[in-house]
Amino acid sequence: MFYDTVVVVVLAIIGLVAGSFINVVILRLHAGKDFTRGRSSCPKCGHVLSPLELVPVLSWLALRGRCKACGQRISVQYPLVELLTAILFALAYLTHPFGTYGELLQLILWLYVLGSLVVLAVYDLRWSLLPDKVLLPLIIPAVAILLGEVLIAHAAWVAIGPVVAAVAFGGAFYLLAAVSKGRWMGGGDIKLAFVMGLLLGLKETALAMLIAFVSAALIGVALIALGRKTRRDLIPFGPFLIAGTIIAYLFGSSIITWYGAQLGVNLL
Repeated sequence: MFYDTVVVVVLAIIGLVAGSFINVVILRLHAGKDFTRGRSSCPKCGHVLSPLELVPVLSWLALRGRCKACGQRISVQYPLVELLTAILFALAYLTHPFGTYGELLQLILWLYVLGSLVVLAVYDLRWSLLPDKVLLPLIIPAVAILLGEVLIAHAAWVAIGPVVAAVAFGGAFYLLAAVSKGRWMGGGDIKLAFVMGLLLGLKETALAMLIAFVSAALIGVALIALGRKTRRDLIPFGPFLIAGTIIAYLFGSSIITWYGAQLGVNLL
């Protein structure tokens, strides 16, 4: 219990720091700037942030959400992304604790995936785009995770489900995009569906898709009812796919097992 608590706390702290970096990636990527160089500064007055002003969440609270130099409002995106990343990193261990070096490596790869998914979700929410610079590199850890599962299970057939899922769901999204001429699905959604299949496999990708479509429909109807959107407005689908992916990774096995129990069958 003590060991688990320590690991969770450490991962949460790492998640806070990673979340701070994720904010930098999101904003500099949109501005076309290099996010690996240069110190963080206020976009309005250029004030270079001190180390104390870069402490995740706490600095935003201490500054009351405003720049110390010019008083420019600092978006609530910063602490929210930091907290979200910390929670996801902690949950990743709680739902997938490691007992071997192979499982530890799998967890590390998934932490990278989770961080990248947060970047994609926020970016798509703000600018309705899933940037290839973040999305396409996800294929590498996805393949590495799949190979790791094959090695851990000592069975090559383990790779069949994820490969089939990637081709099937990616292909289905491609057909939807082609039929609708890009109105129903964008190119980023197609690539994301392919990556989801590699990461999750058939059953958990299907679960993620169900979560994505249902949640998108419910939120879309709610936004229209509240007058925030009209039926002609397009709502980015990427964040819903990403939410489904994260939920399926963290809790997919438990959800599928529970649902199978209600039906009286073993779905895993």
